[in-house]
Amino acid sequence: MPKYFISGLVIEMLAPHWTLHSNLKIFQSNDINIDISCRVVFEKPTMLPNGKKKYIVKTGVTSVYETEDLYYVYDGHEDDIPSVIVASHDWSGCTMYVDPKLNKPNEKETVETVQICIFAALRKVMISALVQRKGFLIHSSTIIWNGKGIVFSAPSGTGKTTHTNLWKQMYHVRILDGDVTACRIIDEVPRVYGLPWCGTSGEFLNESVPLGAIVFLQQDKVNRIEKLNIKEAFIRLTARCYLQPWGDEMTNRHLDNIQEVIDKTSCYLLNCLPDQDAVELVRKCLE
Repeated sequence: MPKYFISGLVIEMLAPHWTLHSNLKIFQSNDINIDISCRVVFEKPTMLPNGKKKYIVKTGVTSVYETEDLYYVYDGHEDDIPSVIVASHDWSGCTMYVDPKLNKPNEKETVETVQICIFAALRKVMISALVQRKGFLIHSSTIIWNGKGIVFSAPSGTGKTTHTNLWKQMYHVRILDGDVTACRIIDEVPRVYGLPWCGTSGEFLNESVPLGAIVFLQQDKVNRIEKLNIKEAFIRLTARCYLQPWGDEMTNRHLDNIQEVIDKTSCYLLNCLPDQDAVELVRKCLE
């Protein structure tokens, strides 16, 4: 079964080959070690055990239960893909349950749907797994500049892609990821990783570099930049990170990871127009 090296973790996918998204290909690895083992099975979902269990989350579409050893994540309806994810507490192992009626590898439309949904579910697994491994995912577009990752983060539609594309046009930088970036503390140093989940940008690399800076973008009628204090940077980065809020322990660990990155990283607020002057303003600030 294929293995993938994503955000510094080796992920084994125990799944039919036709269920795996093409974006994963460049992340394939021959590493014999495995950090996360993920199974995809076309079976009716497993039932909750009768023993002791804790009810963690209940929303309109998602219910999460915890037992002594496992999480049970129910996503709305048995027709959802996957309908249930069962995972170990450290997310080193998980099983995704998909309705058997969708096991149709010869139907193009079904194949595409299953691939997209399993791909999205794998990102949810990564979000939770990284929390346990001093990491998180940032909604951002990240460039490689002078050997370091410069993360540009903002809500959708603010202009992250426009800004990083200007860097690409002006300075021929490479874009590490156009939509979401993984960040981890490795040997006390924050590092950023390109990921296969790149949104509509189509931009991603299977590479990792030290984190150089985080720049939060806001649209404005003038270009100006300011360095943020730790409190303001923490608030802004927390708002831009992905989290599955499944209990106080996971949430607190997630916030601790963010705090450690903030303590080691210069963070800026860029009020800007979608123009080259904004790029120059950031470049001079980073020198």
